[in-house]
Amino acid sequence: MLLRENFSEAHIRDLQNISRRDPALLERTVYAFGLLEAERAELFPIILCEYNPNWPLWYAEEKERLIRLIGNDSVVRISHIGSTAVSGLTAKPTIDILLEIAKSANLEKLIVSVPDDEYICLRDQTIPTNDLALFLKGYNVSGFAERVFHIHVRYPGDWDEVHFRDYLLAHPEAAETYGKLKRELKDKHEHDRDGYTDAKGEFIEAVTKRARGIAEKMDDFFVARLDIYEDNMLHNVEGLPEGYFELAKYIVPGTKTLLDLGCGTGLELDEIFRLYPDIEVTGIDLTKPMLEVLADKFGDKNITLICASYLGYDFGYEQYDCVISFETMHHWTKNQKTETYRYIHKALKPGGRYIECDYMLETQSEEDHFYCENLRIREEQNIPYSELCHIDIPFAIDTQIKLLTQSGFASTEMVWRKGETSIIVANK
Repeated sequence: MLLRENFSEAHIRDLQNISRRDPALLERTVYAFGLLEAERAELFPIILCEYNPNWPLWYAEEKERLIRLIGNDSVVRISHIGSTAVSGLTAKPTIDILLEIAKSANLEKLIVSVPDDEYICLRDQTIPTNDLALFLKGYNVSGFAERVFHIHVRYPGDWDEVHFRDYLLAHPEAAETYGKLKRELKDKHEHDRDGYTDAKGEFIEAVTKRARGIAEKMDDFFVARLDIYEDNMLHNVEGLPEGYFELAKYIVPGTKTLLDLGCGTGLELDEIFRLYPDIEVTGIDLTKPMLEVLADKFGDKNITLICASYLGYDFGYEQYDCVISFETMHHWTKNQKTETYRYIHKALKPGGRYIECDYMLETQSEEDHFYCENLRIREEQNIPYSELCHIDIPFAIDTQIKLLTQSGFASTEMVWRKGETSIIVANK
């Protein structure tokens, strides 16, 4: 391994010994010691550890320390950010602190006020950053303190890191998914820090958009979550794991042809193919990468896949014994659903059945709330009503039944419910 000439062999041995002894405290010292990319990848692999309840206490103590050093006049806000700020979350053991200073503050004077024998100050980093300066604390070439900090100095702003942290705090299921993603990526990118960071980026961006209330295009939403989609559906939404099995129970024995709307990666097809291994399936979905996953899983089955939006899609006339949809209809307005239900009705053979397992509400007031939120988000973000976005617009169960009846179905009934996951069966 090539090392910089001004980095002594003794220091190299120290770093290697520290890395073996306690790499978790060493992993970001590359900035302090000026290592090359290849050097840091070898010396400082990605290290994760379980949540430490001391982290918020150490943050609080460091916050007070910074205020004493810098003075209240310069400080606008100090925040604990990063994974160590989320209780229970697997994290790299570095406490990230966002230090927002007044625009009138003298940055150079502030930097001088922070003792250089305790903190390392970085300016003009080579990596993209919003930081005016970054202070590192707890690093030296012969050993590391128990507590390691990164202090990000910025002017006041509406920072993504705060929105991301708050969303994870409010949504434990998202934090759990993020932790699992990080553990999986650590195994794949242990010596590729950029690869690890890039691989997390899509998840972080998607969650941050959701935290800010920014609507995502439907296809972009699922592409960004492809790696975690199935795990989330199977573990983080009440009723979904059972729903996959329950839906299959309502397929009439003897069914030969089935249309699956918004089929995604085909989780609902596992049980259907187990019960009906020779069934002929047509799946339609907007997201090509998801269809590719489905095709890999069921390559030995009689299945035809269509990459398209099923909204406004003509499925043909009396071609299918059964049509299903699983967790896909709750993004559409009444008009969009009604048109789709009519196409479904037309596509079913006489006596055919439509089965919908989806997110449904109990009351009209809840339905009205989501509908108004959809209008608000689209108007605030100037999103055309024709653009397919991942915005939840769940309807009350009574509304769902009414729409299906109006679309021509002879009988419609809710047959199963757990949490807010419900199954409705409609017969032609």
